[in-house]
Amino acid sequence: MIIKPGAHVAIYGFFALVLLTVVSCGESPHAVKVAPKPPPTTSPQQASLPGTPIPTPQVSQLSPVIDQLTQQVLLNIREHGWNASAMDHGQTTGGLYINWKMDDPSQTNALKTGSDGETSGSHDPQVELYYLNALAEYKTLHPQDQSFNGDIQKALPYIRADFANYNVPKGWIYFYLLRDGSLLHDDQLVNEAHLAATNFYTHWYDPNAGLVYNRAHSPGVYNTEHALNCAAALIDAGKRWNEPTWVTAGEEGIDHVISVALDPQTHLFYNNVNVLADGSQQVLNHQAKPSTQGNGVEALLTAYNLTHNQHYLDVAGQVLQSMFSSRLWDDVNGGLFFALDLDTNVLEQSYKETRAQTLSLIALHRYNLLMHQLGQPQIQMEKETKLIDVLSHNFYQSTYHGFFYRMTPTFQVYRSHAGTGIGYEDYFTTEAMGTALDALQQTEFASLSI
Repeated sequence: MIIKPGAHVAIYGFFALVLLTVVSCGESPHAVKVAPKPPPTTSPQQASLPGTPIPTPQVSQLSPVIDQLTQQVLLNIREHGWNASAMDHGQTTGGLYINWKMDDPSQTNALKTGSDGETSGSHDPQVELYYLNALAEYKTLHPQDQSFNGDIQKALPYIRADFANYNVPKGWIYFYLLRDGSLLHDDQLVNEAHLAATNFYTHWYDPNAGLVYNRAHSPGVYNTEHALNCAAALIDAGKRWNEPTWVTAGEEGIDHVISVALDPQTHLFYNNVNVLADGSQQVLNHQAKPSTQGNGVEALLTAYNLTHNQHYLDVAGQVLQSMFSSRLWDDVNGGLFFALDLDTNVLEQSYKETRAQTLSLIALHRYNLLMHQLGQPQIQMEKETKLIDVLSHNFYQSTYHGFFYRMTPTFQVYRSHAGTGIGYEDYFTTEAMGTALDALQQTEFASLSI
């Protein structure tokens, strides 16, 4: 299917696509550091603008189960997560391990069958951003609890250094930098969010295609959730820092992604799309992943809150309703399977990703909060409750206090096939722990604008 930019269509990772290594955001047992593009001419100092302040988040009713789980996971990361040998661009910088064995934390960074010294310095700054975000949310929810202040101060320098000139088209990075900078009153993180948005527009936005995508690849390509989040980031940053051309670019980007990447029959997003030389788009990967739906819906909700474009809210509701009513949802055991191929109708049901549950929970929770504020009907409330329970009890390993990258459909430790992973995957990943804490803690907020 090839569709020209502006054409109107009825509303409707890392693992297999090597060509998407720059733009993939899906968590993987083989996570690696992604090198940014060369720095732009704009310096971080030039980006030091106050911008529009973020409203203070409002705390809802706290959950003793979520609070205890969060504390246990954060303590686990404090004790076992830091890797003094982590390397960045050939230099030893320190940082978080990618993973460690559940019951033997001395076994770390297992990225293939049998861990060895080759992986000891492997490092992914994104997981540190997730970690700082979990800490920032905990501090905001529990302002009287000072027990993790030292962890925040330890993590902050890494985040500031890693994202000082972020230049990869992943829009969620912008929102996490902005949120954490606001929650922690850290102007440097807010400035780094501004510079990331500058780079989205300067280096990755194509006015011919009307969207942000990986222009370094031939043909151009985008991951649907990234394209939507980059567009939402441009709308937010454009309004926040008075850059109207960014707002226009963001609105165009969302419109073009919806017109191509949303399947008109199922109302679910495809995973990846090529952008051809003439600016037209072609669906590359017909898989509908819960992570793509969840993260994409969150971007649409952000865009709606900023523009009040009813179309964005309508699509968000359609996607959520479709996802939780589809075969992706496991009616027997609960939780969401990995993917549904919208071309072949084949359901990938051998495992369930932690990240799929977390992003879907965030999207559903935020949608229902917004609908409540608008006085409109909420949807799939029982699925929201079920996802919280599934994450808190089924995905959570309560003996050793952590989360795995993925689990079997009945929530047992997953064993990857020979040559495709690390074998018996009883390794906690720092990304899974960070995303799980983010999703669960977000349900404790009555409002969280970013």
